[in-house]
Amino acid sequence: MAFLTWLESSGLSVWVREGESIWAFPTILTLHTFGLGLLVGASAVVDLRLLGIGRMPLEPLRPLFSVMWGGFWLNAVTGSLLFGADATGRGTSAFFLAKLVFVAIGVVTMVSIKRSAFDAPPDAPAGSPKLMAALSLAAWTAAIMTGRLLAYV
Repeated sequence: MAFLTWLESSGLSVWVREGESIWAFPTILTLHTFGLGLLVGASAVVDLRLLGIGRMPLEPLRPLFSVMWGGFWLNAVTGSLLFGADATGRGTSAFFLAKLVFVAIGVVTMVSIKRSAFDAPPDAPAGSPKLMAALSLAAWTAAIMTGRLLAYV
């Protein structure tokens, strides 16, 4: 708890939380939302294609993994800044911990999908891409819902 208190009282965290500049909380939250759109939007395109929606071949979707990683890293940075602004509240919240678990599941399924559906030789045994795609959609949906609930608890 001492670390969370220190983090929350740091100059950067105070600026994010209390700064009157548009570059403080409003911009960081906007960038976090933009990163979420990149990450989850690109992931949903790949997931839905693996679930049989659309007839496009998979290979042209490969560049979307770079978009997903870009969105992930943007969210990691902006999410850390947002966390620091309310570390003692969020750090002890079950919703925040659940969000982190869902994000971890989403990232693991994203990596698994790339390895099994895009990088594996055609004759290599792989996990069920459909099952991984469904798990990915569920994990990102749950991460968004728990993240959104953080504003109300």
